Amino acid sequence: MKSILATLITLSFISFSGCSNNKDAKNTQITNIPDKVKKQLTTNKLKNKKFDPCDCNQRSQKIMDKTMALRLKFNSINELKADKKSKELVRKFATEYMELTKKCFEVNNSRLMVQSDCNNLYKLEMKQDSLKALGIHIHQGATIRL
Repeated sequence: MKSILATLITLSFISFSGCSNNKDAKNTQITNIPDKVKKQLTTNKLKNKKFDPCDCNQRSQKIMDKTMALRLKFNSINELKADKKSKELVRKFATEYMELTKKCFEVNNSRLMVQSDCNNLYKLEMKQDSLKALGIHIHQGATIRL
């Protein structure tokens, strides 16, 4: 019982000693927060115009289409691997795809996972599965094994 009482007294003392009588410091902190938030929102709006979910979906599909077109020029994945230029181009596409994905997730978070007319998640998944079936794991980015 004495230890509980001692603990309560100590916690009360700590909480009261943490309070400040300086009202000016509190007011400046409160007024600065909205300014920082406004500035950040304005900056984000300018940067994020090109990274809405629809735009991200379209760009991702374009990268996958270019990768698929390149892969279909070869009869097998081994022929693609033998051609150094094509191999580097696939690696470039995979890196570009991962950078785009990263940026889109930073900007949109969960909005990317909402199916819509312009954000066709099923089509993206089908294209990614097609590339996997052809031997290209685009989601590996720069570390893609070819």
